[in-house]
Amino acid sequence: MNIIPRMIRCGPARPPMVTLGIALSMTAALVTAPVSVAEDLPATPGTTPVPGATIIGEQWLTQRTLELTVATPSFTTPVKVEVMLPNGYAATAEDQDWPVTYYTHGTNGSQALFRTAYRGEELTASYPSIVVSPAGHSGYWSDWNNNGAGGPPMYETFVIEQLIPLIDANFHTKGDRPHRAILGDSMGGYGALMLAARHPDLFVAGTSLSGAVDTNWAPGSVVSSASPAIDLALPDSIYGPRPTNEVIWRGHNPTDLAANLGNLDLQVYTGNGIPGVQELGNPLTPYGCPIESGVIYPETQNLHKTLIGLGVQHKFSAYNWGCHTPEMFQQQIADTLPRFAEVFARNLPAPASFDYSSIEPSFNVFGWSAIADPNRATEFLDLRDVSTAGFTITGSGLTRITTPPIFSGNRPVTVLINGAATTLRADSTGRITIAVDLGRADHDQQFTLDADTSLRTSVVSILRR
Repeated sequence: MNIIPRMIRCGPARPPMVTLGIALSMTAALVTAPVSVAEDLPATPGTTPVPGATIIGEQWLTQRTLELTVATPSFTTPVKVEVMLPNGYAATAEDQDWPVTYYTHGTNGSQALFRTAYRGEELTASYPSIVVSPAGHSGYWSDWNNNGAGGPPMYETFVIEQLIPLIDANFHTKGDRPHRAILGDSMGGYGALMLAARHPDLFVAGTSLSGAVDTNWAPGSVVSSASPAIDLALPDSIYGPRPTNEVIWRGHNPTDLAANLGNLDLQVYTGNGIPGVQELGNPLTPYGCPIESGVIYPETQNLHKTLIGLGVQHKFSAYNWGCHTPEMFQQQIADTLPRFAEVFARNLPAPASFDYSSIEPSFNVFGWSAIADPNRATEFLDLRDVSTAGFTITGSGLTRITTPPIFSGNRPVTVLINGAATTLRADSTGRITIAVDLGRADHDQQFTLDADTSLRTSVVSILRR
């Protein structure tokens, strides 16, 4: 969470999270690596634009780390991104491509935090992956609601739709799910798992480093509501007031989206609020300990228990020490990266079956697409056991599901909807679109007070011919 206010006033003591953020920022500044002289630095790579993102500036910070300045309509001003190249990376080596690891920082951190405060270049000395760290400020890595107006800042849109294609277009990346992972600390732990849960077809692995992974936990919810003030925006600018926008909060909350993480190699870390030996000399420790024990630990436990209940395999590490400090995050990063490297080496295929829930009116995941009833209010649409054999769907209204190109073009396909047969014809690309009637489209937003909602479940079987 690492909150850093823009002004420091005299008066009552600041809340622990605010003081922690100030100290983390100071720590990052103190350990920033010096910039090498120009003649010692590699040539900069190309600046190929992609839709919605253009590199307008490049600066080498070290022999391995390049800072990009990116222009994008997702923000009102250009955004900074650090790209840390692995040892052995060569800009001219056309025959060698690399995995990519995305790092999402905590509240009011910066793109430099991984490299500076957490000694990222040292931790990745033998790590066979590019590491990309965008600036995320205090945005919870989400597209902001802005009192219903939408628009900038749009962190999720930037990372998912613009930054990933931009990195793949300008660096030697493998550019596929089996070789893309994401990790983040504190608010960034929330962001890493939120992005992975909403886009599980883009990431093969994800890690929360003492992340704020359950905004249903009241103390964490309060921090999320207040965070926009750091950027001089109104409270609740991210998802809107919780009483009237509960479903939007839940539609981004990793714990509510836990089933979506079922096909990722998942790691979840937390300390326990008791300082470790390495933290004893850090002035942040007295503030970081209650944050870790009172916010991070219970939120992480909530996610862990939810994952167990769903049968989602994951590595859960609750250290017998640890506060919300750079020393804690460094240890968690050091523990995470070897497992990421192992997952990259396995080149895992896309899952044969998956579960997915979303509040979006339309979405695409693993080649399947869904369009909810246009008259439906915002609510979850749940897909379970999705495979070439069919799926189970829960929602309301007339919902259309389009398969990947798994059939011979223009051939008939028999589909059973709750046992009733219908014949569909695959289009020229080998896809079929199945219209599933889930009853009356709910007109009340899910989870709001006195909402009149009625979700219906249908079982769809696809019979090949």
